[in-house]
Amino acid sequence: MSQKRLQFVHVAWLALCAGSGLAGLIAGAPMWPALALALAASLPALAGIALPAGDTLWRGLLVISWTGIALAGLVLSGGGMSPLTVLLIAAPLAGLLAGARRMAAEAGVFAAFALFLVLVAGGAGWLPQAPDWAAAMAAPFAFSGLVVSALMVWMLVRSGMAETTGPPQAGESSGLPLTASSARLPVPQMPGRGVTLIDVTPEGRVRAVAGDACGLTGMRPGAALAALFAEDGAPEGLGLPDCRVSGEATLVSGQRVLLIAETGAAGTAIVLFSPPDSLADPAKDARAAYEAELQKRTAFFASLGHDLRTPLHAILGYAEIMQAELMGPMPEVYADYPSIIHESGTDLLLLVDDILDLARSEAGQPRLDPEPVDLSASAESVMRQLKGHADRAGVTLKLKSQDEAWAEADARAVRQIWQNLVSNAIKYSGSGKTVTLETRIEGGAAILSVQDRGAGIPAADLSRLTEPFAQAAGAKPGTGLGLSVVRRFAELHGGELRLSSKPGRGTRAEVILPRASEADLMPLDEAAE
Repeated sequence: MSQKRLQFVHVAWLALCAGSGLAGLIAGAPMWPALALALAASLPALAGIALPAGDTLWRGLLVISWTGIALAGLVLSGGGMSPLTVLLIAAPLAGLLAGARRMAAEAGVFAAFALFLVLVAGGAGWLPQAPDWAAAMAAPFAFSGLVVSALMVWMLVRSGMAETTGPPQAGESSGLPLTASSARLPVPQMPGRGVTLIDVTPEGRVRAVAGDACGLTGMRPGAALAALFAEDGAPEGLGLPDCRVSGEATLVSGQRVLLIAETGAAGTAIVLFSPPDSLADPAKDARAAYEAELQKRTAFFASLGHDLRTPLHAILGYAEIMQAELMGPMPEVYADYPSIIHESGTDLLLLVDDILDLARSEAGQPRLDPEPVDLSASAESVMRQLKGHADRAGVTLKLKSQDEAWAEADARAVRQIWQNLVSNAIKYSGSGKTVTLETRIEGGAAILSVQDRGAGIPAADLSRLTEPFAQAAGAKPGTGLGLSVVRRFAELHGGELRLSSKPGRGTRAEVILPRASEADLMPLDEAAE
């Protein structure tokens, strides 16, 4: 889970770097410096995504890369008063998130010392003069640094809460161990499932717990003994001086237990026995708590859609205005820039949609609105959108379809399936190759497929390529999310994704969706007439 959290944060940082670079271009920064800064700022993301669990070398590279881009940003954008000082906190946070606490502490000390030196050097005039366009790049990158730092803090807080509030498991102790001799009661030396030993102070506070926690998260050192039992659920005399109590008790969870207690000078020793039919399953409880925590975390990221998509739509909108030259003709030297910005923004929007759709599906919040969708018309629309990308790669797009192929599916999801599959096919097809899109009806299924003529995928990698962040050996740089989103969309529609590949002859991706019924198509035919 620690590695997954790191990968998610750094995928988000990669997307934010691309958006910041585009924002800088729109604000007036020259293209090549903006591109170089965006690529340099992406280095921590590459280290974080590739970070092997438990590898000290990669953890060190991650912390160093975050520190390096923060210092470089300060020097290039005006010194210690630059808004990029916010990036200095990212290195310690990344170290903590990776589990390298010592590195995180060292990075924090170094960041404070480096900031002091930058302030001194800036005051003495030793730093180079910041270029005129530096402010155009500093502001969006500072905002991106603030966002990714907030994500890291949120994950650290949530993981810390999960670690500190989890109930003790069977056989584990939350404080000083209890033994049969200390309580002078006939109980096992090592309590197991169904047996709980509680050591209580004379003031009525839990001092230590060993054994089964009976499913209570509040059964931990410091808790009030009375808070563990339901109202009138504890036997009479429990906790009084020189008491020796035995009988039944009711916990706040409603569970009935057998109780034996003895009070001495040092406090009260209590033994709880759970009847066999009321035993809690620690493994099941831990799994349920993990799944609930994962669902909350995933739901949080799924809710970020508006905040991420709004600036991207603004970038695409301004790029379209420049393409149409609504405010006047573009200088010839910049004539190609709007189309490049628009294409890059579209790719980034697709990446953001992939991340958010994957998060929503894992949180149980998929966005689907099934209706009759013509797969052939959807394919033609995507071909028009990606034609510029295909032309630059020297790839020809071809649609193979004898007639309309109507599926009962969500139109946006179908378009995203096409976009992911065709983008992948273009990426892995060499210049001069053809990517073939095909639609057909077979029985009760509507099928779409994309065939490329690239190098193919090793058979050993095919089975794992549809998992999030998974990539084949020798794959080109990417997030590894496209095929996992395609598979998830297919499964949400009751269909499936099939992959087949032959080394040297290319790869075929086929998505099976439910066919639209004649009753659903009849209103469309009547409207057309």
